[in-house]
Amino acid sequence: MDARINPYAPGAGTRPPLIAGRDSEIQAYEVLLDRLKRGTAGQSMIITGLRGVGKTVLLNALEDISVERGWIAAGLELDEGTSFPVAIARSAKRILGELQPTRKVAAQVRQAFGRLGSFTLKEPNGFELTYTPSPEPSSETLGEDFADLLLALGQAAQSKGSGVAFLLDEVQFVPAKEFGPFVVGLHRLNQKALPVTCVAAGLPSLPALVGNAKSYAERLFEYPRIDQLKRSDALHALASPASKLDVIWEPDALDYVFSQTAGYPYFLQQYGKYAWDVASDGRITKVDAQAGGRIAQDRLDDGFFKVRYEGRATKAERAFLHAMANCQGPPYGIAEVTTALGKSDQRSISVRRNALIRKGLIYAPEHGAVDYTVPHFAAYLRRQDAS
Repeated sequence: MDARINPYAPGAGTRPPLIAGRDSEIQAYEVLLDRLKRGTAGQSMIITGLRGVGKTVLLNALEDISVERGWIAAGLELDEGTSFPVAIARSAKRILGELQPTRKVAAQVRQAFGRLGSFTLKEPNGFELTYTPSPEPSSETLGEDFADLLLALGQAAQSKGSGVAFLLDEVQFVPAKEFGPFVVGLHRLNQKALPVTCVAAGLPSLPALVGNAKSYAERLFEYPRIDQLKRSDALHALASPASKLDVIWEPDALDYVFSQTAGYPYFLQQYGKYAWDVASDGRITKVDAQAGGRIAQDRLDDGFFKVRYEGRATKAERAFLHAMANCQGPPYGIAEVTTALGKSDQRSISVRRNALIRKGLIYAPEHGAVDYTVPHFAAYLRRQDAS
């Protein structure tokens, strides 16, 4: 069929034609914005999930909702090299530029910025802040600064009948010493019920990082975890976009794709794309789904999986990943992984374990165990071993 109108969109954060199975998270966010607009406190959100479940897609959808409601949305994708305070300072300048506060409010904001200890107002008549960490950075000082900065943004937004939404992706890469002070600022905002909120997305390890940052964080956030789609939502995500183009999925073709993808959104988009490409006559059969599935699996192996395996892991860390795949799981007991690596002392593999967690390739779902952050990664590694 015509590839130019293929409705399926596999890609990093690429919005699919239909966001299926995320209604509860979207509705919760809409309620949060409505509460804050009314001057009623509401909990920010920490969204967690494995790779490929649609966290970035959901964040982008929430950003669109914010803008549609007249809010200023500050979307940030973070990584290991990001200075979180610098990123927030840059966002503050852009937010104030979009808000265009009155002269009186602008003067109040600059006065508040002028009191900050960790940030410096670059020009007396502007909003640009520079951040220079001190030789002995104080999380208490940074927390007070984030609180004052966010309060100034909240008051400026409120004066314009608007609000500010920070939409942060890959937050597991932010050091606790930087995210903890930001949580302090959000806590102050929540007490004042100003129209500023944060949705932070990351891997399943994120709630522990946030909890370690500040003890009251568990009460400041809601913690929705998104996972693979249930069967009905997965089939709807495949069938509905095609039907709008007068293309029909045969039931056994849908069953086959669901059995191969387990309902993971990114995999559904890959399988849908290539099943469409090989199909003809306005109908996707099981034979088409199988043929397209072989192409999709090759594309996943050469891209989605390989990038993480070869691009981020050292040779020693790859041995750890392979050892996990040869153990009983998931999750995979550290004791068994240690044995699979030919070691007798768990401490001898702790450096590799910690490095893989830091790189976002594995996480610790429970004490004494690890699991992959990428769905179906063990099967990929077994295919590598077999070849």
